Amino acid sequence: MKVIYVNANNLQEIKQSSPNVAMALGYFDGVHLGHQKVIQTAKEKTKAQNLSLAVLSFFPHPKSVLFPDREISYLEPLEQKVEKLERLEVDIFYIVEFTKELAKVEANDFLDDYIIGLNAKEIICGFDYTYGAKASGTVRTLAVYAATQQVGLTVVEELKWNNQKISSTLIRKHLTERKTSELPNLLGGFYKTKYCQKNGTLPNYSLPNVGSYKVLIEDRHSFIECAATVKCKKYIQIHHEMSTLPNLLTIQWVDRLETIPS
Repeated sequence: MKVIYVNANNLQEIKQSSPNVAMALGYFDGVHLGHQKVIQTAKEKTKAQNLSLAVLSFFPHPKSVLFPDREISYLEPLEQKVEKLERLEVDIFYIVEFTKELAKVEANDFLDDYIIGLNAKEIICGFDYTYGAKASGTVRTLAVYAATQQVGLTVVEELKWNNQKISSTLIRKHLTERKTSELPNLLGGFYKTKYCQKNGTLPNYSLPNVGSYKVLIEDRHSFIECAATVKCKKYIQIHHEMSTLPNLLTIQWVDRLETIPS
């Protein structure tokens, strides 16, 4: 998978070598099952039309640029998102640098430059996708634009679990409420974070709320089952002999615990 960082300075150069693609649009924080449905739908379009599969997203999170005083909790850093998209067999991951200048770009201009400009022949997005200045672009305006440009558009309807829309917001809510055992229903697997024994949780991960949990620590080709206590937003106490563990841990959060096993 090619990872291509796009900004206003290199956009024209990147356009010149962009292949024809089916492009999935969204922020894709967590790459949950709803996101995976959008990407899978785009993948089906590639087979029918001999296109490459592209995902277009932003970094940093738009809210962190528009509201710099507001703390933004990411579910995962770009590196982990890249790993997930690669497993989904995405060919190109376009990461557009979100700036205050980009936030002012009108909806159709954004599509001209970053969607059609990057050779999207099929556009795939979720039903609630918005774009352009003040989020003025919606799937309705996108449908009009796609028809004018004679490109395909597929809008993927919401995916629900337990009568709730699967979303990054719902995942964060479950982390806050310590409902980690329910997260595989939203993510397709346990929620993961990476943790350094010396420096704490790596940047751009969110931990479950303060409390104790059953966890799995990845150990080469197996897992170490133990308990972990979240002390704050950055630090965890692992209830295991730490000298036998690597300095950098990948932790899967399985379930909440009311008491620590002795």
